[in-house]
Amino acid sequence: MSRLHSVLVAVALVLTVAGCATAGPPTWTFPPPAAAVSTPAPAASPSPSAVAVSASPSAGQTIDLSEWKVVIAGTVVAGKSGFTIANHGTVPHELLVFKSDLDPSAYPTDASGHINETGPGITLVSDGDNIDPGGSQTRTLDLAPGKYLFVCNIPGHFKQGMFTVVTVAP
Repeated sequence: MSRLHSVLVAVALVLTVAGCATAGPPTWTFPPPAAAVSTPAPAASPSPSAVAVSASPSAGQTIDLSEWKVVIAGTVVAGKSGFTIANHGTVPHELLVFKSDLDPSAYPTDASGHINETGPGITLVSDGDNIDPGGSQTRTLDLAPGKYLFVCNIPGHFKQGMFTVVTVAP
């Protein structure tokens, strides 16, 4: 099993590097045009990062978690995509993916600022186990076009700005 895991990780890395080499870095335009590919959070909410999107297929991508960041390398595309989620922080983190047209500051939360995962106006698309520091997990997501929130919802982490908003184009 260890050899198979190593081979799969190596293939995912090669495909990720190949995809990054042809896609180029994301570009940011502020204010975004009407057909924007990234959606920043308002100034009143924590500062997330933003991710460009593309409609071409994806073989594998990396999502890096650390204190108080969710960073996605490359682009997120409509359809099935494989993700390797790695915790580079010093405390456990998790990755949840919600689909919603709500701004992150409007997500339903409890008194401590923790997202109510079954709250109104949001749909939980993906959830996984907590990831210890230095650990990782892989996941396949089938994303339809729309607006998503990639977030660590361990108590206090969302409130600290540990999320990124992603708009997936058709």
